[in-house]
Amino acid sequence: MKRRYLVGLFLLIGLVLLNACSISHTPKSNAPKSTLNKIEELYGELSSNANSPKMLKHSDQFNQKITFVAQVDGEPLQVKSKDDTLDGEWYVSVFLMRNRNTPMYLNLSSIKKESWPKNGDILRIDGIPIGYLYTSYNNERLDLLDIKAKAIERLDLKKADVPSTKIMETEQYKVEIIGSDILSDTFDDPSLVVYYTFKNKKDYTATSPIRTYFFFSQKEKQLEVTILDDDNKKLNSKAVHRDTLESGEEMLYYEVFKLLDAESTVDLNVYDDEYNLLNTIKI
Repeated sequence: MKRRYLVGLFLLIGLVLLNACSISHTPKSNAPKSTLNKIEELYGELSSNANSPKMLKHSDQFNQKITFVAQVDGEPLQVKSKDDTLDGEWYVSVFLMRNRNTPMYLNLSSIKKESWPKNGDILRIDGIPIGYLYTSYNNERLDLLDIKAKAIERLDLKKADVPSTKIMETEQYKVEIIGSDILSDTFDDPSLVVYYTFKNKKDYTATSPIRTYFFFSQKEKQLEVTILDDDNKKLNSKAVHRDTLESGEEMLYYEVFKLLDAESTVDLNVYDDEYNLLNTIKI
């Protein structure tokens, strides 16, 4: 598995020098595969590899072509390296819908330049996870999944005829928006408390999808989560916050978002792993 050293985090703070070496692949056992559908399995494993790229050698996706959808963040930048095999390679960072805090680095060097993506593009990518890039940033080590692009396609996702309902159900979960309230958070700022029921339809323990596929916004700006005081008497005591849920169980939950103001409407858009808009409502 290739591991490449970045002197700087080039897609965020500039160009870099790279070095490369390789380590052997450790095959997975022949244990039976999960009963999850293929899409859930694909994105679940890819997200796990993005979070722990050094473990890629244990993944069935290592050195295998996979097809997935991700969104581009930033513009392609070129690498400078003393290693002739790496010098001049072009990369851009991409994000999965279910893991928008962890970039994956997509090598575009095999793609014609006129086909390269732009910031914000949503792509269907044929790529091969080949290893990881490692660097330091803000005094911490970062490991970043390295994917070699074989083909890319820009997607123009249509938003017509999107349902508008307080009940959202997929093969993995069922969520119903029960109600909302405006309370002051720990910082004494106005915050939106959203109450919802979550049913876990997966075959294993899972967390709520509210912070993965559900996007709350005001004036087209995504709202950030915040916290309430532990002794807030106005909060529904029957609602739990972020506890995991066993397969088949259903409970009342809540989430808290910091508002831009207390008057403007809040929009909720719900997406799937391939950036399709599944539902849109106003709160």
